[in-house]
Amino acid sequence: MAALIPLGPVSADQPMSVSRGIGDSAVILDATTGLADYRVLALKRSASLKAAYYRWRAAIERSGYAGAMPDPVLSYAYFIENVETRVGPQRHRLGLRQTIPWFGTLGARKDIALHTAQMEFEQFERGRLKLFYDVTVAFNELYYLGREIASTRESLELLALWETVARRKYAVGETGHPDVIRAQVELGKLEDHLLSLEDHINPTAARLRALLNLPDSVNLPVPSVTDQPEQEISSAALIQAVRDHNPDLKSLQAVVDRERAGVRLAHKSNLPGITLGLDYIETGPAIDPSMTQSGKDPWTVGVSVNLPLWFGKNKARVREAEARQKQAEFDLQDKAYHLESVAERAVFDYRDALRKVRLYRDGLLPKAEQLLNAGFAAYQAAKSDFLSLVDAQQQLLTIRLQLERSRADLVIAAAALEMLTGGTITQYAGSTGDEQEISHE
Repeated sequence: MAALIPLGPVSADQPMSVSRGIGDSAVILDATTGLADYRVLALKRSASLKAAYYRWRAAIERSGYAGAMPDPVLSYAYFIENVETRVGPQRHRLGLRQTIPWFGTLGARKDIALHTAQMEFEQFERGRLKLFYDVTVAFNELYYLGREIASTRESLELLALWETVARRKYAVGETGHPDVIRAQVELGKLEDHLLSLEDHINPTAARLRALLNLPDSVNLPVPSVTDQPEQEISSAALIQAVRDHNPDLKSLQAVVDRERAGVRLAHKSNLPGITLGLDYIETGPAIDPSMTQSGKDPWTVGVSVNLPLWFGKNKARVREAEARQKQAEFDLQDKAYHLESVAERAVFDYRDALRKVRLYRDGLLPKAEQLLNAGFAAYQAAKSDFLSLVDAQQQLLTIRLQLERSRADLVIAAAALEMLTGGTITQYAGSTGDEQEISHE
């Protein structure tokens, strides 16, 4: 049965529909819905991805004012006791102060904010790729469970047919009673396994439902199809793509750049800062009205300089900034080596799954089917025993499940490579060596 999923917040009276954001159109999720539609839905609904997006937006907005001049300070003073001067009593004082940081200080602060925003963007990109990978894993685990259920049901039907044949042969004395008992035992075991598999649908679907940010009331269909890339890939090209495009490495590079700007800022903090001031004093009329300039309001202009005289503190601030830069550089180096090893493992997983898909689908599965058909014909002709037939049937079931497991693993391995490189597996199609160039949009 198809599931209709809402994109917005779910309420009790809201119809279940999957909006793609174009008018009132909706996407119906059914057993034939592909992985791409699930990824789009997760992209639109994921709360964690939205949180990462707004962290990036906040960092962008912060960079808009990080390099701005400090706000001027307006001050006002009221003389509780008027200061008597020759030209009259001073009653009010209005002042304006503007601090001017040392040259390059504002630029360093701006660079720190910009690199922080870049880091947050790469973290958002990492979250998007990780979400796609998690959806791929959950989707294919549900797909595999569906295929296992379908194969088990088919095996159950075959075994039920064989149990009927065994009873008929026993009725006419062509076989012994143990064959009937063995068939019934195998039937019971398969029925129990089928019930366990069917009970496992809900917890398996719950993982995918959580990634789609859907309520428990929505029952996701079990997928009947999955993507299956079958492309040779270049290990060297993938490793290079990880070095160039992995969002974790790009995020750490942004951290390194930010800490370098922090070192510049620490050095600038050791230099004097200048504050300019302007004051206006309101003065009342003099006691002697005939006094020259009676009641004249004076203006004053001043300048102050902060003196970074505590050299120990200043040097420690620079050493701290330099140490943070070194830490970021070594973090980047360590992450690069780690991701290269992870990428090598992902390449192996992909190639291993691809090899198994081809082996099981093109080689072992046809032979297992032939063996089962031949075994059933031999059993009917009393040229083989029932145990051989059951063994052939179990081999066929095992190979079918191994094929479906390999198909799911192949898609998951491809998603892992896409998460590491930030690209798509199709970019490596047809690679027969390590000289292929990788292009990213």
